Amino acid sequence: MKIDQIVKGRPPELTPTQRKVLDYILKQPEHAVFLTATDLARNLNVSDTSIVRLAQALGYAGYPHLKRRLREYVQTKITTVDRLGETVRRVESVGDVLTDVLAKDLNNLKITLEETDPEIFTRFVEEMDSAQRIFIIALRSTHCLGMFMTSALRFLGREVVPLMPGTGEMWDQLRDLGPEDVLIGFAFPRYTKVTVQVMDYARERDARVLAVTDGELSPLNRSAHFSLTVPYVIDSYIESFTSALSLVNALVTALAFQSRTDTLQTLSEMESVWEREDVYWKD
Repeated sequence: MKIDQIVKGRPPELTPTQRKVLDYILKQPEHAVFLTATDLARNLNVSDTSIVRLAQALGYAGYPHLKRRLREYVQTKITTVDRLGETVRRVESVGDVLTDVLAKDLNNLKITLEETDPEIFTRFVEEMDSAQRIFIIALRSTHCLGMFMTSALRFLGREVVPLMPGTGEMWDQLRDLGPEDVLIGFAFPRYTKVTVQVMDYARERDARVLAVTDGELSPLNRSAHFSLTVPYVIDSYIESFTSALSLVNALVTALAFQSRTDTLQTLSEMESVWEREDVYWKD
């Protein structure tokens, strides 16, 4: 059965437990697509078997198949206009928008904390620490994440190369990319084609490839050695990068801790330069 038919409320006959699971999925599909069958079962206090049987009752081979189709539906149907429309329907005042958005951001942070694998996070930091150069590609709305990470890494004395297409120089910058380098890609639905192409190219060049994205079905994962995923939807016309920014903050802080002797020396040298050049306002 097609996902859009299910969303429109025309599923086949279901047991009360199956209906309970389906209602949960349809109320928050952007969250459900990140959950395993076990996670979903635990959240609803039902058995894993109930999740599998629901997927089969809807005509899918299993829950992973259903989740793939749900993810495709979310990516293609929930546009920026749809998300803003949902917000308008749900809230009644400007004050409600403040509460709604901040509450969803807090929930996204909670999910990120609970679901980020400390081992993958550690490997991510180790790859950054051992890199000769760190290339960053973060296009369109994720550009702010890339620029923040670029600035923070340069504070630590790292050689960082932010990639920006359109100037004709991006592929030239990647000409000598190699095994001693790391490429970090940021992308969320709808994924930019150039980001995926650059990630693939970096993998072909034997560079270490890292991704910050939204889930296991992201096209960035096909090239990434390690991926960190965060939720990003808050039912607004824009994406929420609160969790992604917090994750970047954690990565940079962990990198500073990893090489703390060098970090302290670099920061001390920079403070001297800032003082000499009178960079900051003094009352």
